[in-house]
Amino acid sequence: MKIKVDERKKVMSNWINEELNEFDKAPTLQNKPLNDDGATFEEENPVWEVVANDKLYIRGAKGTQDTKWYIAGVKNGGQVGLNGKNYNVKYVPVKDKSEIDAVTAAFNKKYEGQYPIDLMVSDKVALATVELVKQ
Repeated sequence: MKIKVDERKKVMSNWINEELNEFDKAPTLQNKPLNDDGATFEEENPVWEVVANDKLYIRGAKGTQDTKWYIAGVKNGGQVGLNGKNYNVKYVPVKDKSEIDAVTAAFNKKYEGQYPIDLMVSDKVALATVELVKQ
């Protein structure tokens, strides 16, 4: 009998505690997903980010089908920047409901009362949760 291995479990975060603490304290990170050419960025914009369970996450505000950075990042990887440092990352879609719920709780805690928190914790946007895995 073959056992199907969850591909996400093979991915290691590689963030050190100091980096995670910096992201946790920051209001945003610079999100820079790569285009298909692997040399230019689809966009370079600040996005909300959270740390949950010692992992770093962002969400696509327009969902999985309409968020250009989500599509480019999942396909091509990219970089994120914080405090003058850039990190190469893999964008790993999150499908596990309990993990998505933990990220939603982290968004609610970090950005409580800020606009557009209601959008960022909506079901459509929650489905566009990605873990940023340092390469």
